[in-house]
Amino acid sequence: MRGYNDTLFGEHARGPADKVKFGAPHVVDFGKNMKNSPDGKMYIVGHGASVKTEPQSWMQGSEVYIARVIPTWKHINNRDSWEFFSATDGWTNSLEAATPIVHWANRTGVVTMTYLPAAGRYIMCVSTPSVSPSTVGTFDSYFLESAAITGPFRYVSYLRRFGEQAYFLNIPSKFASSSPDADQAVGAYLSYSANFARSRQLASNPPGGGYWWTLSAIRFVP
Repeated sequence: MRGYNDTLFGEHARGPADKVKFGAPHVVDFGKNMKNSPDGKMYIVGHGASVKTEPQSWMQGSEVYIARVIPTWKHINNRDSWEFFSATDGWTNSLEAATPIVHWANRTGVVTMTYLPAAGRYIMCVSTPSVSPSTVGTFDSYFLESAAITGPFRYVSYLRRFGEQAYFLNIPSKFASSSPDADQAVGAYLSYSANFARSRQLASNPPGGGYWWTLSAIRFVP
């Protein structure tokens, strides 16, 4: 890196009042070879904040943003090739014009998104500190869903102190059901790690989780 602002979009946060829109960005999971991308483009989601007094860290924010690009290395490495979603302008090349697709003051954090064809829904996984702004205590996690990649997103479930300190939650499309079961529920696996800090003081909740890669079977029931 050539400097603190040598990032994908030139964003930086040198001090508490500086905010970014795409903290800890993750590629949206559209399945093998992005076969379920709505337009053949690669999308990323990231958490951020825009109010100077709101806390922001690798694990906390107040907003979720989304961007897209043609999936070639030349386009990905070129800032001018990226498009950012704006509620007023649609897709724009202006990062400044980007608006959040989710807003919850001090309650967003590391975010991932997966498209589940069997449900016809984009599932968003978010982790955030149980008590703001601590990033070494327990974390809460929750799921949102939408029929459109830019929302609006609907609340599905909130898991307080999941892990008890679970982070980087995501749903690998590779392990998701290809069709609903007899109850119209869609099966999948939740991928996460947990308890990186104070591991001896925190419980494994649910059992099997910890400071390693965990895959837990889950179901989305209509």
